[in-house]
Amino acid sequence: MRHAQSKALHAYWQARRFGGAAPYRADIEPQDISALLGHVFILGRIDPQHHVFRLAGTSLCELYQREFRDQNFLSLWRGHDATHIQAVLEASLGGVSPASVIARATTMDMHQIQVEICFLPLRGPEGLVDRTLGLFQPLEPADSLNGRPILRTSLREVRPPANPGFLFPPQPGRDSRLSVMIANDQ
Repeated sequence: MRHAQSKALHAYWQARRFGGAAPYRADIEPQDISALLGHVFILGRIDPQHHVFRLAGTSLCELYQREFRDQNFLSLWRGHDATHIQAVLEASLGGVSPASVIARATTMDMHQIQVEICFLPLRGPEGLVDRTLGLFQPLEPADSLNGRPILRTSLREVRPPANPGFLFPPQPGRDSRLSVMIANDQ
């Protein structure tokens, strides 16, 4: 993680882990991270294709000039970028390990800024690791966007989880022997 705020949120998350387990959502106290709240978001995993905003900070909403509550985080991405982000989120939750990406946020008139997005897995009330604490942190001054909303977010770098769960889980209905074969296996 590059930005000081990303590192601060990661350290906060790390301090709430017990025995390597993801902290519960209830363990995250907004007053503890008040300086970061404008950039913080929380996603709830509905299924692999739907990681829905449960909370989005005001700075994030201002950058896109829209509200995000109950919207799918993956809708911010297109094509292969959406596939990669989905894989990073699933791997982070499955491996209970943080991940981050660097993206380019672009307005309609092609003004751009780089952003760092961090993903930190959380447990919901049932004890399942089905939530993500995140931070959407511009790496450049957002005033260069000239007040225009971000319309496109494109992936530039991926820092996958250190202990990933399934990056691409086996496809249902496929022969399980095929999913473990390696090139040139007989």
